Amino acid sequence: MDVPPWAVRRFVIDPVFVPVAAAGALLALGVAGLGLVVAPLLDRRLRVARIATLVALYLAMEAVVLVSAGALWLVRPVLGRDRYERAHVLVLRRGVGLLVGAARRLVRLELEIHEPPRGPVPDGPVLVLGRHAGPGDSFVLVHLLLSRYQLLPRVVLLDSLQLDPAIDLLLNRLGACFLRNDGSQRDAAQRIGALAGRLRRGEALVIFPEGANFTPGRRRRLIARLRARGQWERAAVAEDLDAVLPPRPAGVLAALAAGTVAATMIVAHAGLDELATPVDVWRGVPFGAPLVLRWWWVPAAEIPPSATGRTQWLTMHWAVVNAWIDTQRATERPAERVEPGEPEVRNVGPS
Repeated sequence: MDVPPWAVRRFVIDPVFVPVAAAGALLALGVAGLGLVVAPLLDRRLRVARIATLVALYLAMEAVVLVSAGALWLVRPVLGRDRYERAHVLVLRRGVGLLVGAARRLVRLELEIHEPPRGPVPDGPVLVLGRHAGPGDSFVLVHLLLSRYQLLPRVVLLDSLQLDPAIDLLLNRLGACFLRNDGSQRDAAQRIGALAGRLRRGEALVIFPEGANFTPGRRRRLIARLRARGQWERAAVAEDLDAVLPPRPAGVLAALAAGTVAATMIVAHAGLDELATPVDVWRGVPFGAPLVLRWWWVPAAEIPPSATGRTQWLTMHWAVVNAWIDTQRATERPAERVEPGEPEVRNVGPS
């Protein structure tokens, strides 16, 4: 679906969406109440009540974000540029924190963090390369960057997500880069490079190199397309990776070429990634397994200087991510259990 023009989104969709979201939240609460009534007979896991309540909170948050963003726009001349941005960061931090906290209580979303040994903190911007699969992984990653690691995320994400008014308004004001993933946007790498060039200390450029949420079906279709196009080398890489899609290097290369990145943070996760469809999520609620996250620091000095070397480096690290996910699926490992929103960082060592 094409995204409407900026003026239509700001002056038509956003104002109309506020009362619609509020009404939808009330309706969802009614559905949640009905779910509690029928639960003893039809839904002993309270899936209707849990999911409807989470939907109600999401819609209510959307309305609050839009109203808050409108109020901030009105007082922007008084706030100035820096305070204007900090106010939006606060709205984003509280919004995703509320959602992750609500998911913890309603659908039993639990986080386990595997961190490398504490080393020197990068003195400069960070490039975050995240695996993309399962429900809510991008929200969790943004939440952890803001609340646990005190990094302001500048996110590269799908153009179609601008159809969500709160994501559209808030992230656009915070310098997000919305791109189509069908290869039709010729300036995509240029835009990512420009965003990376504007990064400052305490900021993170977040890229999901796979370009789409991993599912087994999407992996099979990608392999078939690569073979049909004669891209045998990339098809072979995709066949070797059974838990991730092969990374697209163009955006990562553009970000590194900007010369501002002090370190790269490669993030893998497992546990909920096999919930690939709405039906899977429905059957999985409440979640019986935690969302396990593992990340690695790679200092800029350890990243090859050439484009070819960097492409091979990215492919190698994605193979490491794939192997770690396979290990997580085969065996359960003890790790630190973290309540969403907990600011303290405790190392559990490499795994």
